[in-house]
Amino acid sequence: MDVKMMGAVGSVGAAATGGGFYLAFKENQTPVTISELFKKEKGLKLMTEDGDAKWNEAWVKYRDDHKITDNTYKDEDGWGISNWKEKRTGGDAFAEFKRECEKRAKVAVQDTKSQEYQNVKKYCSRPKKISELLSEAGRTLLDKSKDTELWNKSWSNYKLVNVESGSGTSAKYKASDTWTIAGWESKQKEESAPEEYKTQCETKVGGYVDPEKAFEDETFKQVKSWCTK
Repeated sequence: MDVKMMGAVGSVGAAATGGGFYLAFKENQTPVTISELFKKEKGLKLMTEDGDAKWNEAWVKYRDDHKITDNTYKDEDGWGISNWKEKRTGGDAFAEFKRECEKRAKVAVQDTKSQEYQNVKKYCSRPKKISELLSEAGRTLLDKSKDTELWNKSWSNYKLVNVESGSGTSAKYKASDTWTIAGWESKQKEESAPEEYKTQCETKVGGYVDPEKAFEDETFKQVKSWCTK
């Protein structure tokens, strides 16, 4: 990507890619901050927490867009980060890069096609977590130590999805279940939701969705159906 284009605040760029969206404004409308526009992104979230686990991935994207060869980088970066030369070969996101993301998210643009919006989207955001989408959908994870009846009902639904043939007491279950529950061969016979199943729900809820699918992400739909109320 051209360095000048990367730094162009508010200029109009290529159409949004993947599962993004496009929100256009009439000429006489007031520009809106990128952070405000970003609320419309179904599957992506701006990174605002210093300890976000996805910062390093974002930094590497930015760094690698300034590569000259496999091991060398441009002397100047598109955003003019103060210690770029010092940090450009590293793999860890640093404070100045994170602050640049924070600053640029406050820039007002005309629409989501602006180059500045696309840059922030590429370098300063991450896929939403399943837990974040569940919150948006008004759903909460079943309480592991409570909600016994709901847990047992969800377990029954889970087992039903994994039936290979037959039904009821004569049902034959698949050798390998959807979530590969530990001890599935013996657990499938139980009526009460086992701890292994509840633990899988807790694990899955911390995962990230495919941002292009968002609410249609398969794991999200599974967790919503089998683990929430």
